[in-house]
Amino acid sequence: MAAEVDFRDKRDELERIFKSMPSFNDGYITTKDFPSLIKDMQYERTQEQVQAYIDYWDKKNGGRLALETFLTLASSTYNTTEFARQYAIAADSDKNGYISSDGFRSIATLMCIHDSNLTGKSFVEFVAEADTNHDGKVSIDECAAWIENQLNTSNV
Repeated sequence: MAAEVDFRDKRDELERIFKSMPSFNDGYITTKDFPSLIKDMQYERTQEQVQAYIDYWDKKNGGRLALETFLTLASSTYNTTEFARQYAIAADSDKNGYISSDGFRSIATLMCIHDSNLTGKSFVEFVAEADTNHDGKVSIDECAAWIENQLNTSNV
């Protein structure tokens, strides 16, 4: 990832872009607008990466993305630690402090899309790397540290 950048001043622009999407309604957009959203943000991603985002949010939240979630994730894009933490928090679907197998599998899939060097690893290997206290579960903190490590060592 690029050097850390303060995007607090970009919040208004990001909100304007989000709200300009055709599906914007009641604080949400649908994943059908993701290609336009990413393009309007000037966030360079491959078609495969955009599709991975769509698949992730389709599975995670029924194909909807909330404005506040978007602003949090978008503003943390160039702060690796915060970006990783926000994705880990978002993956904790039942809000118990741990990431479910499905949630972690979704994040691992996204990471593989961003770095083809990861595709040879099994899901079990990803969990073993992330579960640093070896309790058989992946906490938000463990997941965030794992994501950050993957981003810092990848080709992103």
